[in-house]
Amino acid sequence: MANKRLERFAHNLDWNLLRTFAVVVEEGSITAAASRLLLQQPAVSMALKRLEETTGHRLIDRRPGRFEMTEAGERLYRQARDIFAAVVRLPDTLEGAGADITGHVSVHAVSHVHHPGWDERTARFFAAHPKVTMNVTIETTADVISSVERGIASIGICDGIIPDHLAKVPYKLERYALYCGAGHRLFGVEGASLNDLRGDPYVAFTADVLGGQHMNAVTAVRAVGSFGQEVRAVSSHVEEVIRMVAANIGIGMLPNHLVRPWVEAGRLWQLPPYGSLPVSEVFLISNPNAMLNPAEQAFVAVMEGLELFEDETVDQFG
Repeated sequence: MANKRLERFAHNLDWNLLRTFAVVVEEGSITAAASRLLLQQPAVSMALKRLEETTGHRLIDRRPGRFEMTEAGERLYRQARDIFAAVVRLPDTLEGAGADITGHVSVHAVSHVHHPGWDERTARFFAAHPKVTMNVTIETTADVISSVERGIASIGICDGIIPDHLAKVPYKLERYALYCGAGHRLFGVEGASLNDLRGDPYVAFTADVLGGQHMNAVTAVRAVGSFGQEVRAVSSHVEEVIRMVAANIGIGMLPNHLVRPWVEAGRLWQLPPYGSLPVSEVFLISNPNAMLNPAEQAFVAVMEGLELFEDETVDQFG
């Protein structure tokens, strides 16, 4: 009897409602979900209502000023996410039926996290499996984590706080320091203090949000030092943040190994704090519950045991 009830539920369920619900959760509002789905807001609201009627549970608490998943909503979202991850991977799963490993590998990463070991192993992988294809997508920390969770990314490379249900391996350490451009009043000044910087406009990485869910060591230094409160510009790309700081749009925390040429060229200058500079830890992340195609399985296996890479600037400061 229970099996028949479950079969009837699966037969009556409109699977498009699950997709709409998943997008509503990911976007955090019905309005944003409607924009992403190219639908009118009432249509999304009606879809959510129909799904709640089908499941017999309230899925999202939508009172004024409140938009949170209920316990039932959280459980359904986890299942829906796994369902769509499996659907996304169906073509690659079928392609992997031949003798040679084929399929597509999708890497989602934050920008400029070079690791020589990654390059060496990737070259070895494609020499062994020439029929595999790959794409690399640059995203924010939050988007990389979300892509790995949803099974869109085979593997992710990012910093931040990695959820417990994802597998993570330390990948790289990067030392950051605070810099200003040549037009800043403290450019070339030795021995400046943090008090001199209070109120200065700041250029931040998209994920570098005070109090945000992915706060890292760089954000923590901002909080303790009480600088960078006024964020004037943001970007998820390192090169754009460097250029905006050099253009004197604001001061910013930048990775030392990437800005050295800018400092030597007289376009950037290091500001306080000078000691105990933050080290950002970058991780290689994957989803143990994802249904990987043969190419993805082989690629993840190749990257296992990759040694932690430390930029030479990491050990220069106390």
